[in-house]
Amino acid sequence: MNMEQIKRGFIEYIQNNRLRILKFLLSGFSAAIINLGLLYILVGYLRFDTRLLENVANAFSMEVGIIYNFLLSRFWTWNDAKREYGIKLIKQCLSFHAAVGVSICIRLIMFPILQLFGIHYLINATLGIGTAATVSYILYDRIIFKERRIPSHD
Repeated sequence: MNMEQIKRGFIEYIQNNRLRILKFLLSGFSAAIINLGLLYILVGYLRFDTRLLENVANAFSMEVGIIYNFLLSRFWTWNDAKREYGIKLIKQCLSFHAAVGVSICIRLIMFPILQLFGIHYLINATLGIGTAATVSYILYDRIIFKERRIPSHD
């Protein structure tokens, strides 16, 4: 496969999935707002303002954003994915968390490193979110929500 074929395949993928990508970006943006807003409240108002407490606040606000993002991804972004219930829903949520685990590790490693460079905690978290978003989309689309429902023509 040459570079031109890869480029065409990438462009075709974007064109065929533009609505899903837009939904992913919108749901991710809203999850980021929740994540950053909660982080801001914890650090700025509830005094989680030491290096350790900033990291605790960052981890907690990330988890809240992840649960929100799972629900939005399941019901809106990948609304054509097979719906799971009961134990299977719990397994899907755990799989979502496992897929996000790579992104979480990236963010948790990046945060203290960027702290060393004096990066403001909100900018720091935003950089982590941006890096994780690319990895997350691929994992969600190819692993978590890959099984599509067959649309009924009733």
